[in-house]
Amino acid sequence: MTSSSLLRLIAAAPLPLLGALTLAACGPRGESYEAARAETDQSAIETRWLDGVSLGSWLDCTRESGATLVQAHRGGPRPGYAENAISTFERSIEDGAVFLEMDVARTQDGVLVLMHDDTVDRTTTGTGRVDAMTLEEFQALRLVDETGQALDEAPPTFAQALAALDGIGIAQVDLKDITLDQAISGLEEGGAIDRAVLITYSLDDAIAAHRRAPELMVSAGLFSQADFDRLRENDVDLTRIVAWLGLGSGEPEFDAWLAGQGIETSFGDFRAEAAGTADYLEMSDNGAEVISVNDVEAAARALRAAQTARGVLASCQAAR
Repeated sequence: MTSSSLLRLIAAAPLPLLGALTLAACGPRGESYEAARAETDQSAIETRWLDGVSLGSWLDCTRESGATLVQAHRGGPRPGYAENAISTFERSIEDGAVFLEMDVARTQDGVLVLMHDDTVDRTTTGTGRVDAMTLEEFQALRLVDETGQALDEAPPTFAQALAALDGIGIAQVDLKDITLDQAISGLEEGGAIDRAVLITYSLDDAIAAHRRAPELMVSAGLFSQADFDRLRENDVDLTRIVAWLGLGSGEPEFDAWLAGQGIETSFGDFRAEAAGTADYLEMSDNGAEVISVNDVEAAARALRAAQTARGVLASCQAAR
């Protein structure tokens, strides 16, 4: 019996009990989702439950207990909400997401802001390139939802987003036309080095990011033992690495090998989500400590994400 199959037997356990369970309710899941969400939706925003948490230790406990946490891709937009928006981050946190992926760009006057595309055309009321706008021009825009309806919310700066997540969520930082050094400097200025994961797209960048900020968690694409060996040979502290295994439902054998080396893994299946065929429980069973998702509510429901995250943390002495 897999850990997730075993945990289906305790799917109805209340939140306080989950913290005391050995496996900390690692995922299941099911009928008690609404009750779990009711327990956690407001407290997630109001209690700053992540203050002082050691992210690396929490992820270690997540791996050791067979649990899976949820990452909201572009913050987790859904009907009536924009991507890369603070209100969307908060809604996803209420659903049970822990990691909030955000895309960081740079204005003409050098301010880091959240925007996925080179231009603001798709996601705001304006037009034009981000890097051709001043901050004042950028924040005079209004975000739009999936129908193009304008919302009463300006696209945020990176600093505003980091401040909004302080104590309630972990920033998953994706770089759009900015350098590693600029992103890391922004994290330092926002006091968020210890509550963020920096996404890299090459082993060279992962190594450089680690050398620049050894205490920062780094997401690095690992697709073979040779990739793992390269990080180790370059004196990367592997406790600061989260392995990105790519798009799909996972690589169970390689995932298990990485777990044996003390490495947490992450992946996502956006195509399956778009087709309505995503099996979040299968992804969990295949070893993911963090699943990147577009449909936060569906993933959180399947994985009982809010209770899982709190249960793991409550039973993880090292993370406190």
